[in-house]
Amino acid sequence: MFDSANLQDADLRKVTLRGAWLRCADLRRAQLSGVQFGELPFIKEGTGVRSCTYSPDGSLLATGLYNGDINIYSTASWELTRTFSGRKSLVCGIVFSPNGDHLVSCSGDARIWSIESGTCIHILSENQGVLCVAYSPRGDTIATAGGDRAIRVWDVETGECRLILIGHTKDVWSIVYSPNSSQIASGSWDKTVRIWDIETEMCLYILKDHYDSVYGVTYSPQGDRVASCSHDRTIRLWDVETGTCCRVLGGQGDGILTVTYSPQGDTVASGSLNNTVQLWDPETGACLQVLTGHSNFIWCISFSPQGGHIASASDDSTVRLWDIGFGGTRQAPVGHSGGVHSVKYSPHGDLVASGSDDGTIRIWDVQTGVCHRILAGHTSWIRSIAFSPRGDVLASAGYDRTVRVWEVETGSCRQTLTGHDTYVMAIAYSPRGDQVASGDDSGIVRIWDIEAGECSHIFIGHTSGVTSIVYSPGKNQIATSSWDRTVRIWDVDSGVCLCTLSHIGAVRSIAYSTQSDLLAFAGDDMTVRLWNVATGDCRAILIGHKHDLSSIAYSPIGDQVASGCNGGLVKLWNVKTGECLHALAGHTSHITGLVFSQNGSEIVTGGSDNTVRLWDVVSGQCQAVIQDLTRSVTSISWNPTSSTDCFVIGCWNGSVRQWQVTKGDQPHVRLCWSSKNDTFSVRDALIQDVRGLSRLNKQLLVQRGAVGEPFVRLREVSKEVISMASVVSGLKQQPNEMALDSISSTSPSVEQPEKQERAEEDL
Repeated sequence: MFDSANLQDADLRKVTLRGAWLRCADLRRAQLSGVQFGELPFIKEGTGVRSCTYSPDGSLLATGLYNGDINIYSTASWELTRTFSGRKSLVCGIVFSPNGDHLVSCSGDARIWSIESGTCIHILSENQGVLCVAYSPRGDTIATAGGDRAIRVWDVETGECRLILIGHTKDVWSIVYSPNSSQIASGSWDKTVRIWDIETEMCLYILKDHYDSVYGVTYSPQGDRVASCSHDRTIRLWDVETGTCCRVLGGQGDGILTVTYSPQGDTVASGSLNNTVQLWDPETGACLQVLTGHSNFIWCISFSPQGGHIASASDDSTVRLWDIGFGGTRQAPVGHSGGVHSVKYSPHGDLVASGSDDGTIRIWDVQTGVCHRILAGHTSWIRSIAFSPRGDVLASAGYDRTVRVWEVETGSCRQTLTGHDTYVMAIAYSPRGDQVASGDDSGIVRIWDIEAGECSHIFIGHTSGVTSIVYSPGKNQIATSSWDRTVRIWDVDSGVCLCTLSHIGAVRSIAYSTQSDLLAFAGDDMTVRLWNVATGDCRAILIGHKHDLSSIAYSPIGDQVASGCNGGLVKLWNVKTGECLHALAGHTSHITGLVFSQNGSEIVTGGSDNTVRLWDVVSGQCQAVIQDLTRSVTSISWNPTSSTDCFVIGCWNGSVRQWQVTKGDQPHVRLCWSSKNDTFSVRDALIQDVRGLSRLNKQLLVQRGAVGEPFVRLREVSKEVISMASVVSGLKQQPNEMALDSISSTSPSVEQPEKQERAEEDL
């Protein structure tokens, strides 16, 4: 991690900085000749980008936009060279002809364009709502398909339809020719992939293993495999000869919209609804790399002809250009392969646990960020984790309907507690450490005796899913909240429901005061309610939010409550008076987590706007903003020890990151470690007078928020020109021989720096 690092005058020539977190780093006068950042400046369009493709020789990149335009860029300069305008509806697909002279696009109809003149040669309009196009490798035919479920093959020369292939029962979203032009593969919303023989017009295979819509299909360069991607979150590789599925690639965590083979056939790339591009080894099924940076889902991926670059088109109105062929070693991503929904510090503050959609819990060392243990056993998403009071045991709950109890030291599963009939959504450890409470999606709450490994009580009362469970700090009680608009307080020993507290809307979050006398909860009626636990009376209703509430927390001192809403606003309330002390505005989307610091002087908030903010409780001022996170923050935890001011966050992209808060006149938040080096950040990095930076790399750094002006050779040359001018001005007063001596002695000082900079500059 290089967050806020002092790298002045550092020699970083030819260093690979892919995924480096260089936020606020001081790079002044550093040598950056030949440095590899793993990506190029992104292309910013004025509207969503639905498709992109490289020309066969790699000299051009075409993008298809939501407004119906097709933009053509030169890959030598990445400048826009021309725009084709057709129908004013989104361009679903674009493909170059094999010789690069023509481009075919689909936007309701299909059109063939001349690259040289920019004119439309043919309009292929028999299809209703064309969604996908493909050029045959021989260049003589074009295939189209779409909303009418038929695949049509067209003659390029005449623009006439040669044949129609019928079989799909829903929209066809993707088609592709085999490398020898003898077959077409198609993917449809009917959850099937079909392989067609063009000569016989017969369907050779109907591949049915996907259980959701198929969005993309692609042939391997050798033509022996077809890869398909689906909303079911998987990529399937099919043997073309037998029609059998030979491998399943999974773990992208969301529906996959596009898939393609590299030109060499050794890599499969996919883009998905989780905003990432993933690279896969088709032989082993291993994930080689995860490319993050898009802020919305990815519609299309295209390899450059040599396979060294990838272009990805996204709904975020950008095309990102990834350098994957610079010679660095590709390593499998470290950490979770699915979203992280719960992060917790151990009671001693020396470990962090994270639970993920990938079905695993990982134990991280707080000092180093090293993953000590991977707790594997759950067969589905993990929604909640909790350390025992001593920190030697961890409990977890998930969508596989089980509660599991783990030995932290060894990583072994001590107990698997079964009994829930549906997803387990919330879990909590008792302060004594002898019990675990769990609540499921049907509203049932179970109390488990950890020593015996048995369910000691079943609490029945909620009529909908449990959203939160909290043990009282000082009493043998638990509070449970639910979508059924109630909070129930239960006596743990007897199993009796002591009181039912009603809310107008669903209750999403609850918190006990430190004295256990008050319970605060927030939900879908835009209010915070404070209840007297002993009497069951509502002590106060705090009004002021304009959106439903998602998070609530009591300060460690107990005099304040913080609430976060779906509109992004956080409010700080005085518990005694009910007064709103501060409205903490900054987040632009709903609050996904908030937590007080150990001494209650700060609040950390995270949101679905992909940012984290640190707030001062006394002044209400935002002290620091963490940006450049590629996915929303799902969970936050503050280190419980007083010796360190650290907090950890879990994100939807599967990353876990710890941050150090440095206090002073200007508080600062520094990244300590991250489970994934998947985010390139140079925001507020100082690049004044850095040397050897190429034009594209300079553009990349400035685009990402770096500050300062890199060293420019012309600046030094101008200084020498001024020096030369002073020499020339004195020539009239000097004899000819002296003038010649003066010129010869000064000339090298102009020429040599220029040669040196040319050698250093990464062109």
